[in-house]
Amino acid sequence: MNKQIALIDDSSPFCLLVRQIFEHRYDIDTFSTANDFLVLISRIAHYDLILLDINLPGMNGLEALTKLKSTPETAAIPILLLTGDARRDTVVRGIKLGAQDYMSKPIDPLLLEERVIELLGDTL
Repeated sequence: MNKQIALIDDSSPFCLLVRQIFEHRYDIDTFSTANDFLVLISRIAHYDLILLDINLPGMNGLEALTKLKSTPETAAIPILLLTGDARRDTVVRGIKLGAQDYMSKPIDPLLLEERVIELLGDTL
């Protein structure tokens, strides 16, 4: 069974790109808001990795990260932050809140693939 990745990002073109990168390797569910994702994961879903945009409508990615890391069922899931806001204070805050890593947008597809594979403990 393929590993499960949740992608929370409000950019449809970016979600399509990520799906294309990983379509033969992982199962990817996409969510355009953190609220939609949190409702689902609290009820049924299990993920091996979460790719989380910081700049989201409604609840932002850092708020969602805080909720995920403070909930026992989701606290151990590795989270890779994706952001167009690469200011040092934003990145540091995300890491302090429990994200394993971050990437600045625009994303290099090969670098994203390497980071995801590493976070999931897979090999190329």
